[in-house]
Amino acid sequence: MEPYVKNNFDNKNNNNKETQEFKPLNLIELRELAIEELVKYYSELRKYEYNKGKKLNGINLRKKIHIIISTILKIDQLLSKEKIHIINDLHDSNSNKPKIYACTHIGGNDIQRSFQVIKDPAYLMLGDPGILYRKLIYLGLKMNGVIPLETTDREDRKIAYNRAIELLNNGGNLLIYPEGAWNVSPNLVVMKIFNGTVRLAKETGAEIIPIAIEQYGNDFYFNIGKNYTIPYDTTQSITELNNELRDKLATLKWDIICSQEGLKRENISNDYLQKFQDEIVNRCNYGYGFSLQDAINESFHDKNVTTEEEVFSFLSNLDIDKRNAFLAKDKIKLKQKINNK
Repeated sequence: MEPYVKNNFDNKNNNNKETQEFKPLNLIELRELAIEELVKYYSELRKYEYNKGKKLNGINLRKKIHIIISTILKIDQLLSKEKIHIINDLHDSNSNKPKIYACTHIGGNDIQRSFQVIKDPAYLMLGDPGILYRKLIYLGLKMNGVIPLETTDREDRKIAYNRAIELLNNGGNLLIYPEGAWNVSPNLVVMKIFNGTVRLAKETGAEIIPIAIEQYGNDFYFNIGKNYTIPYDTTQSITELNNELRDKLATLKWDIICSQEGLKRENISNDYLQKFQDEIVNRCNYGYGFSLQDAINESFHDKNVTTEEEVFSFLSNLDIDKRNAFLAKDKIKLKQKINNK
C-alpha cells in the first residue's frame, strides 16, 4: 500500500525510467499508515521538497523561541530525576561562528541533556526516527529543529548532509552524534565514527566542539573540549581529520571515566558485559522496540576491518573434536562440547 506515490511509466519521454509523482498527505491519512509506510512517506517527502527547491526555514525563529525549549528540557530533567555534572568546559561560548557540537552517544536521555549543556539553539541530526514519528517527542524535536534521515537511503543521507550545510551557512548550529549509534562496545571508549562531521566543518568553516558523555545511574557527566576549525585548504585527508576528532572524543571521555571510582577485578561478574549492554538498551528503548542488534547495525562499520564475529563465523558449522579444538575461541564451551561427545 503506497497511497502517497504514483508510479508512471512513459517509455517515449522518460527513456524507460520510472518517475514518481508525490502526493502530500493530511494528518488523518498519515495516521492510517503503518510505521514502515510512515518512514517511507517522510523519506519521500524530504526528497520531494528538496528537489522542488524548498529551503530550510525557521532558523532565526527557533533561536527566538529557544527559551521555551530550554524550559521544557528543564522540566523533563526534573521529572526524570537526572543530574548533570560538567567535569570540564574548555569551549569558547562567545565565538560567533556556527558550531557543530559533536557528542559521544550513550543513549537514554543523552540528547535532552546534551541540549541543556550546550545551551545554544541547535538542530539535531537524527538518523532513522522510525516510531518516533508517532511520538510527542518528535513534535518537540521539530519545534527545536531537526534534520532526519534514513541511514540506509543514500539519497536521503545526501539531502540531510546538504540541509546541514544550509543550516551552518545560515548561522545555525548542529548537534550530531558521529558514532551514529549507542556505544554498546565492550572495549571501545569511542566507536569508529562517520566522517560527516569533519566534512561539514571543512566545507562550511564551522567550529567543531567535541563533547564526551557518560551516564552512571541518573547522573550524566559531560566533558566539553575546545572549539576548533578545519581549514578548507587543509592537506590532511578526511580519514586523518576523522581520526583526530575521534581521539579528542576518546581523551575527553577517558577523563570522565578516570573521575569515577574504579571497579576491582574481583567485583566484576561474568555477566557484567551483558548487564552493561542490557542497561543501555533498556534506557534507550522507551518501549519503541529498539534492540541491541539495532545499535550494532547502525554503528559505523569499517570495511577494512574484519570483526571477531566474522573471523569465527565458521565455527558454527564446524564439528569440534580434540583435533581442531585449538580453533575455538571459547575454551569453556568447547570443553563442555567435547566432554558431551
